[in-house]
Amino acid sequence: MISKRIYFIILSLIVTIFIMFMSVGISSNYILDKAKIGNHGYIQLYHNDVQTGKHLNLNIDNNIDNKPDKNLHNKMAVAIVADKIEDIDTIILIEWCLYHKYLYKVYSSLPSIDEINDYDLLLFGAISLSSADCEILYDYADMGKTMIFTKLPDYELIKSCKQLANFFGIEKAISRKVVADGFKIFSNYMIGGEKIYENSKFSLPYFYLSPGYEVYCVGLFDNQKELGIENKELPPLLWRTRTGNSFVFVVNGQIFKGAPLLGILTGFMAQEKECFLYPIVNAQTISLLNYPYLSNENEEKIKEIYSRSADDLARDILWPNIVQILKNYKSPFNFFTATQLDYWDRVEANINYLDFYYREIGKMSGSMGLSLDQVSQANLDYILNENYSFYKENNIDSNFRYLYLGEFNNNEIKEKLNNDFLKNISMVMSNYKRGDKLIDFIDNDVLSIKFNLCGYKHDTIDDLQMICIENALGMCNMKVDIGPVIFPDSSLDWWNNLSLTWSKKDTYFKKFSYFDMVSISDLEKRVRRFLALDFTYEYLHDKLNIRIKNFDEEAFFILCIYDKTIEDIINGEAKEIAANTYLIKAVDEKVHICLKEKNVLQAPNSKVTIQGLPKG
Repeated sequence: MISKRIYFIILSLIVTIFIMFMSVGISSNYILDKAKIGNHGYIQLYHNDVQTGKHLNLNIDNNIDNKPDKNLHNKMAVAIVADKIEDIDTIILIEWCLYHKYLYKVYSSLPSIDEINDYDLLLFGAISLSSADCEILYDYADMGKTMIFTKLPDYELIKSCKQLANFFGIEKAISRKVVADGFKIFSNYMIGGEKIYENSKFSLPYFYLSPGYEVYCVGLFDNQKELGIENKELPPLLWRTRTGNSFVFVVNGQIFKGAPLLGILTGFMAQEKECFLYPIVNAQTISLLNYPYLSNENEEKIKEIYSRSADDLARDILWPNIVQILKNYKSPFNFFTATQLDYWDRVEANINYLDFYYREIGKMSGSMGLSLDQVSQANLDYILNENYSFYKENNIDSNFRYLYLGEFNNNEIKEKLNNDFLKNISMVMSNYKRGDKLIDFIDNDVLSIKFNLCGYKHDTIDDLQMICIENALGMCNMKVDIGPVIFPDSSLDWWNNLSLTWSKKDTYFKKFSYFDMVSISDLEKRVRRFLALDFTYEYLHDKLNIRIKNFDEEAFFILCIYDKTIEDIINGEAKEIAANTYLIKAVDEKVHICLKEKNVLQAPNSKVTIQGLPKG
């Protein structure tokens, strides 16, 4: 028989254990909420704060005479010359101006001398030139206008018109088309340093350049020695020449089209003058897409490969491996969860492991968004309803702030952002396609950011795009999609192969280790601040004064300064990241930088006085 005292002790233990479990439950729910929302702070910078075409486009009637008012703006003004404003390359040129906060105006034909008198830079997109245009091009050069040509005129025109060839610094046209086996970007051109791409065949026109050029990139031949081609005779891809009073920069060939052009233009400007300052985002991210994964789909195939169910695979194999690789990258933990991928197979999402993922991600201060990706062909409304039902039926408050679109686009999701399920979305991420803006707003509230790198793939074009975007924006967004692991097309999609490939890609980030690896929450902050800020700077030989408008806590810049070093900085921090190149962090809206010459003859140590010549 149990005494009252023993009974009371047992009852006390039961109550204590019950309270402990309740506390764990409350704690888990709190962590779940923290992980789910990615609650790392949020700044309210919207589309109206951004330096968009509304503020910078001189085609819009910002000024009475539709010309840049230097006294009012004190900003760089750019004339973009292109046959079609809707052309993808024209859109890229406009995007570059927006990122650099330059005033710009688009002309569909060569503007008159009077029209471009107040412009500092002329950008030429896809425009048809003829020999009759030589006169006005040389007039631009006499005015001292820096010109960048993203596309050369037709090869036969350059070959037949010596005056036009001379304008571009071309001495002789060798061949309309040669096939190069690779190309080399020289070390002084972009912040990533020298880059050699081999086994990358492409065709380009072949020219010899006149004396006085400076080449930044050349095509390579595997059999250069057998062909008897000297290094200086390799086909130029990027170069600068001096014509009249102007620098003329040239892009030859097609390999730098699309997003890489952003970095190419920035590289040219760093060579254009003694001091060049431009804003960057300074954010690198890695995001796991379709993970955590909450269904047991494709069960037969998954068991055949891994001898376990899909949800067991996700927790027991994928999770520890993913955590370790992210730690090797020194990356925060960013996830876009998927309740399921095949919306037609009738396999329902499983709540069992959800608390585990939320708890673990919460411990690591990770951020979690929602993925709308799929392997089925369900429409957007159906996918949203299925996800909303899952979270509602399981009493999970799904206040997602981040969304991955899968194959849907910004226009499709824009119409859905006001419904209850997506009302808290502040940032949408999706795959980059040529002609997309890397960063933009979908509407006044929601930010759009594109992935520009895949963790499983890194060929020449991928690497070129990465280094060019790093050069232009100090930004790289890698995606790592778990979807192919669940629905593999071949053994190449098995996790042991994909994880090995992904884990080796950290070498590409090491070259840009001076840029910050951040969470998607911090990425959102930095992109909003970058889009909102406007700035001007004044260079006075031994000092640089930066003034920032719409400043919020911090801003980042790249400073390219020839033959000088930073002696002191007020209201900021400076880090040398390459020769003559610094990463600047501003912590106030006014930053002052003191400079000193690198190579100055020091006063002689000898105390001997050298007498001058006697008078008379």
